[in-house]
Amino acid sequence: MKRALVILLVACGGGDPGVASPSEDTIFPLSWSAGERFAAVAVQLQRVDPATLGDGTCSVLTQLVTATESGEVARIDEEGPCIVTSGDLDLRGAPGLAPLCAGTLDVAVGSFRQTLTLCDIVPDPAPIECSMLEGATTVDITSFPDERDGDALGEGTASLMRDRVPRVMSPAPAGDGAAVWPDGGLVVGWGGFGAASIELVLRERGGSGPVVRCFVDDTGRFEIPERLVAPYRTQITSLEVARVSQTRVEIDGVDVRLSDRQSDAIQIFPRSGS
Repeated sequence: MKRALVILLVACGGGDPGVASPSEDTIFPLSWSAGERFAAVAVQLQRVDPATLGDGTCSVLTQLVTATESGEVARIDEEGPCIVTSGDLDLRGAPGLAPLCAGTLDVAVGSFRQTLTLCDIVPDPAPIECSMLEGATTVDITSFPDERDGDALGEGTASLMRDRVPRVMSPAPAGDGAAVWPDGGLVVGWGGFGAASIELVLRERGGSGPVVRCFVDDTGRFEIPERLVAPYRTQITSLEVARVSQTRVEIDGVDVRLSDRQSDAIQIFPRSGS
């Protein structure tokens, strides 16, 4: 029997420098083998917009794919638990991944309810009002069996307790979410700990160019490798810290990742004269 994998993401959007590889508790796999099937269903919430430090955004992402060949998330560099990508992470259009039918999937969080029938497409994320997530303590999904020919996701349910938004503590913001590039290494600190993992996202404020992503344990602190940080020190850079809570269950032979992703962000400015 082929192994199948479903991933549910809910996002509102410290490790050790010696960690050899990214955390496995990511919202969807960073690599896959031929024959694997997986999905990403995500409610994403950012407390603030990393590019503007204005109001954040929320969205729902539902993606189900099958791997026709082995592959991985495209990267242009990597070190330890960090990878460098050319843009946002997405399953749409990734080499070796094709849409897979999943029948109907219900997603419920807060006042948000959605029933989707998935088959021949990998849809774009759908924006929602962040107010719909206020007060939500759990994320729940329900799948029903044999809703159409080729229904890959059988009968089952999954539920996840949501965690809390991390707050960036270091580099220390000096009002309005702005910090100054430190003289030493870029040590990222955040409030709280104990979720499945933390995703750190470092990119040019305007959103163009390479993006550094580190997937680390939620210990409250991590130093991003200097070799990956150095190109950003002379420019205004956004830093997003996202907490990922997660539970994994098997539904009719499908490995389901049910995740909650909530983030905080600051901007880091060059020192005067640099």
